[in-house]
Order: sequence, then structure tokens, then C-alpha cells
Amino acid sequence: MTRTTISLHETVLDKVRTVAHQSHTTMGETITELLNLGLQIKKARRHSQGKKRFHLKSFSMGTPRIPLEDKEALNAALDGRDA
Repeated sequence: MTRTTISLHETVLDKVRTVAHQSHTTMGETITELLNLGLQIKKARRHSQGKKRFHLKSFSMGTPRIPLEDKEALNAALDGRDA
């Protein structure tokens, strides 16, 4: 195992210490495990982004009740009054 020095924000370090203590493992083992999980998630997201595209479903709304070319009828319908 290679040794290295990393800089962690104090809040992150506290969380890692807590996880290490609860799982009865060393800080190094805990950081390695958490980094591996994070890397797997990042890889899965990157892989899925290329395959999934946004698709908007469309539905038929039927025939309009008002002739859409009739501005007065449209305005009347939007205002809630009879044409």
C-alpha cells in the first residue's frame, strides 16, 4: 500500500473518523473504501449520461373547441367570456 498525504476539510475529517470508529477500521482503510465507492458512482453516472437522453412524451389533445385562427374567440375564451 502506498502512503500519501491528503488535505481534508475538518468537517470531512470528523465524519471519516466517525465512520472509521463505527466500523472498527483504520482511517486509511475507511478513506480508501469511501473513495472507491465515490469513484464507482462517478463512473456509473458518466457511463449512464451518454446513454440516457431526455425524451418528452407528447399526447393528442383532440380537436380545439375554438378555431385557433379566430383571435377574438381565443381572447374571449382566455378572458372567460363568451365569443
